[in-house]
Amino acid sequence: MAHERFGTGPWAWLKGVGTAEDPLARDWRIGNEYLLTKIWFSKYPRSVRAGDLLVYYAARWKVMPAIVEVASDTVTDEKDGHPEHGERFRWMMRVRPLISVDLDVAPHLTRTPIKPTRVKRLSHLLLRPDEYEAIRELLLEAAHADTQWNLSGRFPLGSQPTAA
Repeated sequence: MAHERFGTGPWAWLKGVGTAEDPLARDWRIGNEYLLTKIWFSKYPRSVRAGDLLVYYAARWKVMPAIVEVASDTVTDEKDGHPEHGERFRWMMRVRPLISVDLDVAPHLTRTPIKPTRVKRLSHLLLRPDEYEAIRELLLEAAHADTQWNLSGRFPLGSQPTAA
């Protein structure tokens, strides 16, 4: 369903990433790094515009690991589609990351005001301003905690870097 956009500012959307068959990688910013610059839709995203905000929702994990901004109104019909899911997701838009965190610290759906029944099999879902603000605050808290952890001198999985 297309929404009228005359005279409106940016909108916020919940955007599904990954699939049940091929979920977002745990280290998604490396394993699915293309999501930091591009996003694909299964249907032509008529209502999504440059400046809109997309809250990524990793359905398999039920977490929200990022907020990205749509960088352009241009929607590209990529005949080959998504790099992993092919023609099922052929409509691409460019994005730029605003906040991103590891899946392990990303806010879980149950901590947000969004009812789980609203996110079943979604491509993208328009968020109310209060829903977006709540998710944004949770992601900022997660990013702060993640940054503090990484700056504390500890290293993931107990590994220590070696001198070159």
